[in-house]
Amino acid sequence: MPDTSVRPPRPTLRQFAQVARRPRWIGALVLALAIAAAFSALGQWQLERSVENVTVEEPETETPVPLAQVATPQAPMTDASIGQRVTLAGRFTDEFLVLTGRDNDGTEGAWLVGHLVTDDGASLAVGIGWAPDAAAAAAAESAVPTDQTIDIAGRYLPSESPEVDDVEAGEQRALSIGALVNLWTDPGPTYAGYLVLEEPTPGLDAIHQPPPLRDTSLNWLNLFYAIEWVIFAGFAVYLWYRVVRDVWEREEEERRAADAPAGP
Repeated sequence: MPDTSVRPPRPTLRQFAQVARRPRWIGALVLALAIAAAFSALGQWQLERSVENVTVEEPETETPVPLAQVATPQAPMTDASIGQRVTLAGRFTDEFLVLTGRDNDGTEGAWLVGHLVTDDGASLAVGIGWAPDAAAAAAAESAVPTDQTIDIAGRYLPSESPEVDDVEAGEQRALSIGALVNLWTDPGPTYAGYLVLEEPTPGLDAIHQPPPLRDTSLNWLNLFYAIEWVIFAGFAVYLWYRVVRDVWEREEEERRAADAPAGP
């Protein structure tokens, strides 16, 4: 008796095709491909959803609006107002401050910061411009008009932490609204954020003010589902291959058994 417990070797491509091209297995292949196509479509849908979830609708920060439309004095700053370009009218007081260690698109220098009182009597900190050093920033104070109401425009940004100030060296590096309120003579109602001017005072350079970056993250759950559907699609075709191979192996075993010489 032949040993039927030994599995036949893998079929060659020609041997496999002899079984696979039978009408029954051609139909099974069509069905497997249809299932794989459906799974692939589901995977593509999940992938598109993961990408859609990453796409965050950017707020219209680049369209200037009146400051009063996005911010209120003595009220916390909202996420929607961060980085918003705004316009307003007001008058600068004679209270200025120079901030050192300010990076301006990769170059360190100093800011000249002014105290603006709006037409409504609210206080707003304004980054007037950037200079290579503190002395140049301070020298530009005389060019800031303090005797008239002016219209200004710029980007509205959140207050900074005063922890970065170099107190021992007598330098102030952070634009902290809380610290400025303590320095101003009569702050009154104060905006929580500060403004960076689009057009600096003569003698200063414009402060670099790129649009705000919004935090986004990939939806890993949808991406994982997309990968799963692709695996299912491949498994559908592999299952057809495995079934056809099993049929060939069974027929090969039967053929070997039939060709084996009869025992005594």
